[in-house]
Amino acid sequence: MKGRLLTLGLMAVALVSLVGCAGGPSGGMAGDRPVPTAPLTNTYWELKAVGDSAVAKTGGEAEPHMILLDDGRVHGFSGCNRFVGQYRVEGSYLLFDSMASTKMACPGDDVEAPLYQAFAETAGVNLRGKVLKLLDEKGRELGRFEAVALP
Repeated sequence: MKGRLLTLGLMAVALVSLVGCAGGPSGGMAGDRPVPTAPLTNTYWELKAVGDSAVAKTGGEAEPHMILLDDGRVHGFSGCNRFVGQYRVEGSYLLFDSMASTKMACPGDDVEAPLYQAFAETAGVNLRGKVLKLLDEKGRELGRFEAVALP
C-alpha cells in the first residue's frame, strides 16, 4: 500500500510538471507569442508616423501607404498624391531612387513633404513584427509604417 501511494504521488508530480511546460515555445499563452515578421516586399505598409509626428487618418480613399515590389519598384499614396519610384537593398541599407509623384494641390497637407524627405534620407530599416521603420544613416527614425495585410 505504501509503495502504491508513493507511485501515485510521483505520477501526480510528473503530471503537474508536464502541464506547467505546456505553454509553447514562448513559454506563455498564445497572446504572449511574438508577432511573425511581415515580409518587406509585397506588403501594404500604412504610414503611422513621419519624423516625430503621428499621421492622422485622412478620411479619403486611402491612407498614406507604400508597397515595395519584388522587382525593385515602390509605389504608394502620400495622403494627397500617388508616388512611384525604385528602391534597392544593399546589405543592411535600403535606398530609394527615382521617386516621382502626381502634383495635385493639397491645402493643409503636412505629411507629403516630410514623407518624401524621409525617402531621400533613408539609409536603412528596422523591421520587427508588423512595424517597419525607415532610418537615416545614424539610425534615427524617419518614418514608421505598419503592415496592414500580410500575404
